[in-house]
Amino acid sequence: MTSKAIVLGITADLAFAAGTLLASIRAQDPACDATVLILHDGLDMDQQEALGRVWPGCRFRVFDTEAAVARLGTASEQVAGFLKHYSALVLAKLDLPELLAEFDKVLWLDADILVRGRLDGLWDFDCLAWRSLPDGAFKRREKALGVFADLKLDPSVPLLNGGVIGLSRRFVELGGSSTMLRGFARRLAGHAPSSQIDELPWYLAAASRAMPVTVLPMALNHPVGAKGADAAVVVHAIGAHKFWNCTPLLQLFPDWSRHQETWVAQGGRPYAGEVLLAEVHPVEPHEVFRAAQARAHWLAVFEDLRPVLPRGMVVDLRHDQKHLRIFLHARPETEHLRLHRHANEKRIGLEAILPPDLQARTVEAVCSGVKGARHEKGALVSVPLTQIGAALAATDAVLELSVSP
Repeated sequence: MTSKAIVLGITADLAFAAGTLLASIRAQDPACDATVLILHDGLDMDQQEALGRVWPGCRFRVFDTEAAVARLGTASEQVAGFLKHYSALVLAKLDLPELLAEFDKVLWLDADILVRGRLDGLWDFDCLAWRSLPDGAFKRREKALGVFADLKLDPSVPLLNGGVIGLSRRFVELGGSSTMLRGFARRLAGHAPSSQIDELPWYLAAASRAMPVTVLPMALNHPVGAKGADAAVVVHAIGAHKFWNCTPLLQLFPDWSRHQETWVAQGGRPYAGEVLLAEVHPVEPHEVFRAAQARAHWLAVFEDLRPVLPRGMVVDLRHDQKHLRIFLHARPETEHLRLHRHANEKRIGLEAILPPDLQARTVEAVCSGVKGARHEKGALVSVPLTQIGAALAATDAVLELSVSP
């Protein structure tokens, strides 16, 4: 039987991501017999034990940043820019060939991945495997690749997304090694933008040695924001928005949360950081429905509002709330107008959130000067939709007078 290893490289604060990823593999592919190796920069022992319960036989190895940079054989300042934006753990990819002394095949997975099916297809390669980048990727890396003009590169070898990389012993048989990869990374760090020193070396090794690359279908490393992600076997949350910190992704992929529950049940600590985009994508299903209704309503209102909006009034970009704000030139955000949906679809509510005296004058000006307007309560007046332009003009006139010398 072929011996296989799944390798993750994580910082200590990503134990929850690794645990959830492994739980997703266990749930979808319980027969997977790969050994899991986790490279880390200081995982707490209790979290290592929890990972071992999720995946029995899980191994751990501390990945030393200074040692990794030293192995590159380049001055630390040359990779300093890279390390400001990326964890040094991504450099662990360059060490993968060394594992082929023990394993026949090795599979690298980024921790921001969710597995939703069996992984059989990921192991079906001869030498190397990865998902190719879309058209234009070579153009964007033109400067970096220019450093290697001395190499004869096989034009059939595709550039890669490094979130999923497979390699076998054939890579070594064809002359590949960690030393080769580090050599390419060293040249990149010294003479080109360093943002690619974890991925481009793999392409350069394959293209310079005419190594066979199995191009993985999109379904085996699918960007979370691309069409078809919901049907993919391996979904990859590339970018700042992850399954754990982004409200839309938590809703679109609820199985990630279920697998995190499995991780927590085994003693793992859950993600406890900030959740992004909650202000533009509500958490609760009923709130999603209400937001969609509000968005459709205010977009329709805006079609009539746009040609009559006075200069200096700016409509709020957030249009999924029960009211729509209109901001006023040279006034603080706390002072604004609000449009309210009216029970009578032919009317609209206009509320002036202004200092008391200015608010009272605004209400009086609208009610006395706009046909069909009536005072409802407090700072709220009701006007016919056809008169919203006149109501805003009356309000604008009051505001202009309030700032006149």
